[in-house]
Amino acid sequence: MACIRLKENCEFNGENTYRHVHAHLPNYARPHFIRIKSAIELTATFKYRKVQLMEEGFNPAVIKDCLYILDEKENTYVQMTQAIYNSVKNHHFRL
Repeated sequence: MACIRLKENCEFNGENTYRHVHAHLPNYARPHFIRIKSAIELTATFKYRKVQLMEEGFNPAVIKDCLYILDEKENTYVQMTQAIYNSVKNHHFRL
């Protein structure tokens, strides 16, 4: 999973992001999930708060941020829904 903050007045484009990731990252380094946050939280020593993100996982019922999943068949990132989440948990949607 990658957690990013968009520039002001920018919107996430799943197709462009997929093309960029596919062109610049090897298969093993491509994020299956992209989480869009309004602000990146830091610790007192200016490190990223990753533990909370890991604990929240990728359940759309828990996460209030926008969350996208890599769809290799469509060559894009699509918004995560509860149905997709259930498919992943039941091993019907392969990562």
